[in-house]
Amino acid sequence: MTVILRKVSNYNPLNDPVYMSFNMKQYFYEELNQELEKLIEEEVFLSESLAEVANREPDFVDQSVVERLRFNNYVYHEYEQHLRSDVEAALHRLEDGSYGYCVATGKPIGVERLIAAPYALYCIDVQAEKEGQRRWA
Repeated sequence: MTVILRKVSNYNPLNDPVYMSFNMKQYFYEELNQELEKLIEEEVFLSESLAEVANREPDFVDQSVVERLRFNNYVYHEYEQHLRSDVEAALHRLEDGSYGYCVATGKPIGVERLIAAPYALYCIDVQAEKEGQRRWA
């Protein structure tokens, strides 16, 4: 189990010559925790807004607008739940030592990709293949 106690200040993982060094893991731990906290706050807000939209409107046009808003909120809520599970899984990978490495190939995912998506599972080549794209070198 990884215990991380202090915040890394002025650390840039792009300048670290050692892939998945202690400081790099700590940096991504903090990034993932901030993302998780943000998602939890948004979940509370979204739950409250869904409860507010539960009323029936007498006018069918108004009711259709309310239904569309409710549908959009549910879709967004499902996306947020999926993202939250991805972030939590990334935190578990940090704990077990597999974070930063492609789950399909075992190759490093890359610092730039992890900065863009700290919960990434795949290196860019595998992700492009999964999305049906070709990567031109």
